[in-house]
Amino acid sequence: METAGISYRVADFLTKHPPFTTMAEEDLLAFAAHGRVRFHEPNEYLLWQGEPHRFQIFVIQQGTVSLWDDTGAAAALRDVRGAGDMIGVERFNGAPTTPYSARSESDVVVYAFPADDLETLLAKYPRARQYVTAEGRLTIDEHAAGERRDLTTAFLQQLIAHKALAKCPPLTSIRDAAQRLLVAGTDTLAVVDDGDRPLGVLTAAAFLEWVAHGALDPQAPVQTLVTTAPVVISPTATVADGILAMGAARTEVLAITGDGTTAGQLSATVSARDLGAVFGEQPAALLADIGAAASAQALRVVNHRVRAFAVRHLSSAASVDWLSRFTHLADTAIVRRLVALAQAEYLPACWCFCGSSGRSESLTLLAPQIVLIVGDAGALTKAQQALRHVITLLAECDYLPRVNLPFEPDFYAATLEQWQHRFSGWIGDPVRQQMYRARTLFDLRPIHGPTGLWQQIETLVSASVDADFLHVIANDCLATLPPLTFFADAVVDESGEQSSVFHLEETALRPLVDVARIFGLAARNALGRSTIERFAIARALLPEQQALLREAADTFRVVLWQQGRIGITQGTSGVDLPPSLLSRHDRHILKSGFRSILRLLQFTANPAWIATL
Repeated sequence: METAGISYRVADFLTKHPPFTTMAEEDLLAFAAHGRVRFHEPNEYLLWQGEPHRFQIFVIQQGTVSLWDDTGAAAALRDVRGAGDMIGVERFNGAPTTPYSARSESDVVVYAFPADDLETLLAKYPRARQYVTAEGRLTIDEHAAGERRDLTTAFLQQLIAHKALAKCPPLTSIRDAAQRLLVAGTDTLAVVDDGDRPLGVLTAAAFLEWVAHGALDPQAPVQTLVTTAPVVISPTATVADGILAMGAARTEVLAITGDGTTAGQLSATVSARDLGAVFGEQPAALLADIGAAASAQALRVVNHRVRAFAVRHLSSAASVDWLSRFTHLADTAIVRRLVALAQAEYLPACWCFCGSSGRSESLTLLAPQIVLIVGDAGALTKAQQALRHVITLLAECDYLPRVNLPFEPDFYAATLEQWQHRFSGWIGDPVRQQMYRARTLFDLRPIHGPTGLWQQIETLVSASVDADFLHVIANDCLATLPPLTFFADAVVDESGEQSSVFHLEETALRPLVDVARIFGLAARNALGRSTIERFAIARALLPEQQALLREAADTFRVVLWQQGRIGITQGTSGVDLPPSLLSRHDRHILKSGFRSILRLLQFTANPAWIATL
């Protein structure tokens, strides 16, 4: 490898594989010049578990290498690596010795490079360092190539820094208030008290509505136009926070105050038009269009716009938090509109979501899973008919159907008493009542109608959970294990079996969701919560497991990010996907996530943690 020609060939190989893809050619040539080629026949050991770190790190040029944990009674397969993968980089993540034995499974050619040379490059290239760090620790900060920046780091104050603030006292005449709005050249006018505290925020539409109602006294005080309290947000709020606040309150204007409350001094106002400058497609306008849709066909168009908006801004795993909440707001608005179109909005029933929709984690076009809690037994038949009608309309909105549901469609519309009886049975006798079929119903979240009906279910569940129930469902969590690794375009399980399909939902998302639900139930705070919220609850419940639970939450974000990006782009639910759709870097990050899931499952299945509650 002493000649320049060989160095160029090695450098050219490295540029095709992370973490070297981000490095300059001259640096890779200097690095390659110090490399050596090694050949291994099948069943030779490149490294031994527990040995001191070598002075070299290895990059596989061709062939297959398996990693084994030899500490148990029988050796356990831990990973399978091929061309472009590295061996021996755990030293950069604090591993005191070689963590696994590395064995050649075929004829293998590796490049051996001085470890010090790689460490120098990692110090120079942060993204390369981040990739190597993922060998021992998951990161959610990686951005998809070509995606926009994560709007959880963009602040509203920056967005409107040059916007004029139009405001006036409540007794200002409507004529003078309108003139102030025109002179300022802005689209919002804040009505404030003597302490500059916001009483309301008006748009031009408020003045038009006043004219349309025939109240034409221009000397009337502007406070007569203020019909609702302002939606107030903190000065540290991000653009994502603003979108969600607008969506939740169904408003197109926000007020920013010094302390984020109505008692604070007004500093700025934000409108949907301000956000449009960032997005092109205005998120608040999307939600408004849903409310104004006259048919399922019109909702179908908006539904696709919502998903296009979501995939455009799924810039990193961190963006999952706010975008999953945004798509939940959109799905909720669509179902509410469909309930109205089905003329079922006055039924004495609480419309709820369960499953991924109930956890506000449905990014793709998979149809929301709907549950009805009926307050009047005499209305049960109508409620079941209404549920079937709305499900039919969801299909017309281009939602993908939920298949293989554990219960018949009419099961999901039942009276309050029936639901109470069911939940009592599932908690009191989870084995014989087959609680495993009802797991997603413990994600119940109200979206429309009298929420008091849902509250009675929530109270019952919180009061009924006991240690015996937790033991049973915690033991069940080991029923599905995550994959071991990716190799070429296949997924490898713990037995070494390969599959051409990555069952993302079953083997990666579901274990995380199920465990987080167990922790939520243990804290008597499960219904109406997302998986991320449940892991936060678990950190308070089990403070000594902070690192494990934070890593689990980050793993969940990474897996849901991949499901959202690929599912929306491919027009599928993202439940199953071919590994070929995942980049090499995506697979590398997911492999770290698989190890995190396994550690979480092993902890949860050990009943010792329940005894500490």
